[in-house]
Amino acid sequence: MFRKAAKGVFEVFGAREALFAAFFAGGFLMATWITRTPAIREGLGLSIAEMGLVFLGLSLGSIPSLIFAPVLIHRAGARVMTLLGEALMLLGVFLAALPLTLPMPLPGGVVTALGLGLVGFGSGFLDIAMNVAAGVIEARRGKPVLTTLHACFSLGEAVGAFFGFGCVYLAVSPMEHFLMAVGLMALIFLLSTLRLSEVEALVRASGGETPEKKGAVQPKLRITGGLITAVIVVFVVALCEGTANDWLPILLRESMNASTSFAALAFAVFASGLAAVRFSGTFWLTRFGRRRVLMGSAILALIGLLIIIFFKAPLFVMLGVVFWAAGAALGFPVALSAGAAMGEGDPAARMSLLSSAGYGAFLAGPPTLGFIGEEMGLAASFGLVALLMLLPVVLAKRMTAAQGEVAQKVLERK
Repeated sequence: MFRKAAKGVFEVFGAREALFAAFFAGGFLMATWITRTPAIREGLGLSIAEMGLVFLGLSLGSIPSLIFAPVLIHRAGARVMTLLGEALMLLGVFLAALPLTLPMPLPGGVVTALGLGLVGFGSGFLDIAMNVAAGVIEARRGKPVLTTLHACFSLGEAVGAFFGFGCVYLAVSPMEHFLMAVGLMALIFLLSTLRLSEVEALVRASGGETPEKKGAVQPKLRITGGLITAVIVVFVVALCEGTANDWLPILLRESMNASTSFAALAFAVFASGLAAVRFSGTFWLTRFGRRRVLMGSAILALIGLLIIIFFKAPLFVMLGVVFWAAGAALGFPVALSAGAAMGEGDPAARMSLLSSAGYGAFLAGPPTLGFIGEEMGLAASFGLVALLMLLPVVLAKRMTAAQGEVAQKVLERK
């Protein structure tokens, strides 16, 4: 009995290691792209609106994977989809910088957008598979796991952003920078595959049946009012975080005439703030609960955005970035965690819906904010995001109440 229990603990721990390593590498790759967006935009000669369309490639690429991920996970398994997602992300990051180095048959912005499309296509598979597995582990352990998982992504972003800052400061070309990043993260992805068998076992066990026994049927999903509320909250908090990923370095470059190294450093501070708050997420959730954490996060993000919009001094900008990061850190993983616990049916289908809401924000956000920024300035775009942060404050109570109703129904059935 002791050996069996020890083996179960080891399997959960091994699965967590694989998840955390994969998300760390994904965050590092995203930061590699984000820290060089000002240089890529200037190198390709793109306007603000055109850069918004380039960003759109990331979200457009993710749509097919988000649609088909639940079925493919059931058919091929989490391990295969994770490996596919990792390979596509590595290839996409390399392709995104290629127009700055070699002549292309297509316009440079189109090639970069195609590269981002591959990144989005791969990250969609990776996100669904890893989030589903994290939700299963969270249920088994009875403790928050998704916040730590997303903290590892933010840690990867922070390390990648500081690495990017160093490359910018040392005048390393974007292509050389991207090649180093792809090589390093390929190694981490490879190491994470050593534990993917444990991840696979946990995801299949969560359904109680293997894909072969089920005949790989279409996952079922029941839409409830609480789940719809969760979708709205996920959309808004994803837009809040995604705005920093897409536009923060470019905003500082445009409105403050900041150097590319300062813009990269500001994003590194943002990513570090995300990681710090997410790693302490269990403490905040245990102490204050989901509703207060969601409301407080939205208020902090709102304050940070307003500081950045109205104060241009570097010290105030960094202060605003810290507030923004503290507010954006827990909104997305907490909303995912709460939404995943709502309703009935397959967890992969619920997570796919919620992740689709997040990617919907990434889909609508870049071009919308880009066109607004082209006409009215990026500060106006940031003001719109700040206004939307009032929605989680209003909806947080309804969302957590709906989760309690679902939990009560489950208890009644038992």
